[in-house]
Order: sequence, then structure tokens, then C-alpha cells
Amino acid sequence: MADKLDRIIGDYVNGRLEARIKSIENRYLYKQKIDNLGIRTAYSGGSEQLSHIIDQEKLESDQELIKLKEQLAILDFWFKPLVPDEKRVIELKYSGYAGLYWYQVMQYLDIEGIDDIGLKKAKTIFYKFRSDIERQLQHCI
Repeated sequence: MADKLDRIIGDYVNGRLEARIKSIENRYLYKQKIDNLGIRTAYSGGSEQLSHIIDQEKLESDQELIKLKEQLAILDFWFKPLVPDEKRVIELKYSGYAGLYWYQVMQYLDIEGIDDIGLKKAKTIFYKFRSDIERQLQHCI
């Protein structure tokens, strides 16, 4: 479960969670009609408006999309109010696909001039955030 949680938080921090939501929305809302050799196909039994409404209903009932939006809302609730230095620690730890090692996080913080956060404080920030999120996301992991 920890690996799933880390993947979800990493996807959120790196913007992949929003991209997955947009991808699912685009899958339903912007379907390309398959036509026969470039000419308009014969009447398929439904109007454009009706098919758009049906796609909209399918979009609203998509379980993966509902789960992703719930995860996004929970992560927004816990991540946005953090102090910028705390956000930066979490962003650095989860940056990329595998995240950074702690010594790399500390090097980046030192380069950026954030000297008031030591290794112990950075780990405390990270693991406290992670445990708070874990309790909230247990039902949708």
C-alpha cells in the first residue's frame, strides 16, 4: 500500500494526476467518428446531441475518473495550505518517477537557499504529510 500511496502523491506533485483526469475526459468528450474512406458514414441511429449527452453520462459514471477526482481533492486539501518550504521538500522528494534521495533533497534545498530546514526536519515534514494523506486516501487506494 505504501508503494501505491507514493505513486499517487508523486503523480499529484508532478502533475500526472491532472493529466490522467484530462485524458479520461478527452476520451469521452472528443471522440473522433470513424468514417468509411473519408466520406460521411450512413445514419447510425442517433443524433450528435444525443451521443454527446450519452458520452457525458458515461463520463460522469466512470469509476476511475471519480476515484482520481477524489484523490485530487484530498491531495489539494492537504498540500495547498502547506508553507512553501514544506511544499518544496515534498516536491523534491517525489520529483521525477522514482523521487530523489534525501541527500539530493538537502542539496537542492541548500542550492535554493532554504537553510532553516535540516535533514531531520525535512524527514519529519515528509513523513507527517505522508501519514496524514495515507489516513485520508485509504478508501480510494
